[in-house]
Amino acid sequence: MQDISVDSRRFHFPDNWLVMKYDDTPFYQNHLKNKKGWKPGLKGVDLAAYDPSDRTLYLIESKDYRAHRRKKETSPEREFFDKVINTFTGIVPTMFCSISALNGENELRQGIQNAEKLRLIYQFEQPAKHSKLFPRVFNPDEIQRKLRQELKCFDPHVLVIEAATQAKVSWTAD
Repeated sequence: MQDISVDSRRFHFPDNWLVMKYDDTPFYQNHLKNKKGWKPGLKGVDLAAYDPSDRTLYLIESKDYRAHRRKKETSPEREFFDKVINTFTGIVPTMFCSISALNGENELRQGIQNAEKLRLIYQFEQPAKHSKLFPRVFNPDEIQRKLRQELKCFDPHVLVIEAATQAKVSWTAD
């Protein structure tokens, strides 16, 4: 198993997968994140993972609101949408302009070139039970419905998963 840490979570992927933290790649860090003249820079999803058995590229964003409340003004679906679109914007130059062998950029290029399918996954954790201190503010089914409408040209089956629905994917997270 490959173990990758994203913020407070640890993801476990099968050994034969190509997995990397997209926003840690040198090309993203040096050219896309804080480019002069681009006010906020481009945001990227947390993980890019390629499953060679079915030639699928997964773009995965992880948010964990079990211990801390969400303070952003934008909706979770808007944040995910923006990160996916920005990642697509960054993947093309990563494919053609990056020559770095660091942090898995070559592996990312190989996975993108070999991919026949694309899956978008939003790993969205909230407290299991609603409380005043840590409320379950968002309905994952509603977020998924909205994302499927907005991103259907890329992946009509966008998944919004949490611990209770983790079995829908081939990896685990804790």
